[in-house]
Amino acid sequence: MDNTLVLELYIFLTAIYSGLIVGFVYDIYRTIRYYSKPGKLITYIGDMLFFIVITFIFFAMLVKSNWGEIRGYIILGFIIGIIVYFKIFSKLIFPISIKVGRGLKKVMERVLFLITCPFKVLERKLFSRVNKLKKIGKEVLEETKKYKKIISSKK
Repeated sequence: MDNTLVLELYIFLTAIYSGLIVGFVYDIYRTIRYYSKPGKLITYIGDMLFFIVITFIFFAMLVKSNWGEIRGYIILGFIIGIIVYFKIFSKLIFPISIKVGRGLKKVMERVLFLITCPFKVLERKLFSRVNKLKKIGKEVLEETKKYKKIISSKK
């Protein structure tokens, strides 16, 4: 086979591979959005960041495989890779990423609980003492109000 034909085939397969990577990155992004449920502004920012990442992947592939030359079969390979990913792999990977995300969420909740637990105990003890001091302060105020005439009449 001619060297240029082998090189072109390599570039085409690299474009398909890059399309597969973009599909996987999109599934990760979908999983993050599934659990975070962002508002409109955060969705807009996330979409912009996603397209920046896709652009970086596409141009990194272009520079690495064929020195930045854009050709029609490269774009076609990229699109084929994305379509293949969504038709075959996404049906398997997205549910798995949801389950992994659920597990990560539980682990993060436990870690957060372990980190915040000592502070909550300290807060309860501190506030119980502060509340006792408040009670003492209120009692002192009530006692001074009760004996105000006696205290103010003494010279």
